Amino acid sequence: MHKFNNIKRFLGLLALVASLLVVATILFRMQGEGVPKLSVRKLPVQVDISLQKFHYTETKQGVKKWELSAERAEYNKKSDLTSLTGVRLMVAGDASTGPLEISADRAQYHNGTRDVTLSGNVKGVSGKGLSFSTSRVTYVAARSRLETSERVRFADAGSELEGVGMEFHTQTRRFKLKNDVSAVYRQREGR
Repeated sequence: MHKFNNIKRFLGLLALVASLLVVATILFRMQGEGVPKLSVRKLPVQVDISLQKFHYTETKQGVKKWELSAERAEYNKKSDLTSLTGVRLMVAGDASTGPLEISADRAQYHNGTRDVTLSGNVKGVSGKGLSFSTSRVTYVAARSRLETSERVRFADAGSELEGVGMEFHTQTRRFKLKNDVSAVYRQREGR
């Protein structure tokens, strides 16, 4: 019985020494290297949430109306605006019009109204070949309409239009150029 108690004491002492060695090793390494630092970028004061690879889809009665994607999104709760960079807005169309894809360098998404103001190298291309470019355009979600007061260039099947100010109805693809309109028509070869 005496041998059994000695073995229990020896094993207990061995477990205690091993535990102390583990704790000492951990403490030594933490002091030598310091606490590992996570590289988290500080957000600007006016940004509450920052996201990479932002994607939002607007649907009505189970039908997709439009999709908004961006490489980066920064949400400001106070102004209820989301600032986007590397933006793509895809507006759904029907079989006759096809989808309309609009890309831009930047955008402001108005969370309350769901309107999107795109700026910087704005280009739009429809599934049926219509294209336009401008420096700034606003997608008014309630009306499914693109609006701008900037210079706009359109191209479609040999026609080129340019003007200042535009209303573009995304569902019907009908548009109105407001001022200083010029048009060039090029007949396709072979006709």
